Amino acid sequence: MLTAIWGRDSTGKSTLSDALGGLLAKRSVTAILDTDLTQPTLPQRVNGKKLSGDTSLGKAISGGITSDIAHYLHRHPRRKGLFYAGLTDADEYMTYEIGLEAKDAAQDLISQCTGLADTVILDLSGQRTDPFIPCALARAEKVIVLITPDVQGVCWFNAVKPLLEAMDAQGRVLPVASMIDRHAVDAVEKALDLRFVAKLPYVRELRQIRDTGADPLDGATRAAARYAKQVRTLCGLLKEVGT
Repeated sequence: MLTAIWGRDSTGKSTLSDALGGLLAKRSVTAILDTDLTQPTLPQRVNGKKLSGDTSLGKAISGGITSDIAHYLHRHPRRKGLFYAGLTDADEYMTYEIGLEAKDAAQDLISQCTGLADTVILDLSGQRTDPFIPCALARAEKVIVLITPDVQGVCWFNAVKPLLEAMDAQGRVLPVASMIDRHAVDAVEKALDLRFVAKLPYVRELRQIRDTGADPLDGATRAAARYAKQVRTLCGLLKEVGT
């Protein structure tokens, strides 16, 4: 199963990827590809593991993938069924000046990952030139789109709707409200003419949890409990697709 998680920056895509990945990895091998090619994210997500620059996702995309795609997948230190690909702490902001010209290499990498893992989650960046986006929108069984319930979120979704239509992805989109605090979610649903399949609250402690590499569902507050309940609902929808 191939799932994409998409949205503008700072909408909670990576936190949701980690939460869903942890749940799915309990029953099957799951790989999360963090497609942000501007900043190292693996040191946080596989906290405590020593990483080599030769195993960077950017290296795979820019230099051609070796026959052993597992070389670029890093096992989570505490969840044996969960693997990550992304930039390492040997990568700098300008190390990989890669755009849509690398979309074929990205597609090849995704294809090889789906051959190794039961579930592949594409944690897409908010960058317009992300080479993984074309394949993600065209091939993913489900595209989870995170929308903040505010003016900026509404404008962003309206801006990407033509692309979703052009990629014939509308029927595979799962719209999810994210970073909810005191927003009028019902009004946003009416403005966008859609229904959110999940409504993720803003949880302050999740940032601290992610910095340790822990499971986002380990939060102790009531807001964290509401978040976990919504993630499990969303995971159930994905499992229906995979059966």
